[in-house]
Amino acid sequence: MGLFLQVLTVLVITVSLQGWVPRGCLEEERIALLHLKDSLNYPNGTSLPSWRIAHANCCDWEGIECNSSTGRVTVLYLWSARNRELGDWYLNVSLFLPFQQLNYLSLSDNRIAGWVEKKGGYELQKLSNLEYLYLEDNSFNNSILSFVEGLPSLKSLYLGYNRLEGSIDLKG
Repeated sequence: MGLFLQVLTVLVITVSLQGWVPRGCLEEERIALLHLKDSLNYPNGTSLPSWRIAHANCCDWEGIECNSSTGRVTVLYLWSARNRELGDWYLNVSLFLPFQQLNYLSLSDNRIAGWVEKKGGYELQKLSNLEYLYLEDNSFNNSILSFVEGLPSLKSLYLGYNRLEGSIDLKG
């Protein structure tokens, strides 16, 4: 019993001195990222080759940054991640819901034409920490505005080079 207590004491002291440092992203977020990769690559793309099941630490994957203390994804930089030759596509926004600390999302230059029905823009409003949203150089029309206006923490929105028409009523 004495040896057990000594080992336990050393373990507790070691953990206390080092603090809790996550060894990578959360499994829930890693799985969500792999689903997002599949969506970007549908039907036969080859984007995001560093996003692999065998590489468990998604915080090291291309275009991803994580909070160093929680291991949660905070930045998704997916500018031009989808092969343009695959054509326009519709984004399933519910794929982003596992990212509870996401504050920066770039989906620019991916030929996004809109949202998957019932998994679309209103799901975007559940991203309560999202501060920076880059959607330029896609195929969005004016309907995008009704979805982004409900983002509670949004500070910057980039929508250039889309299919917006007419005057736009900006609130706040």
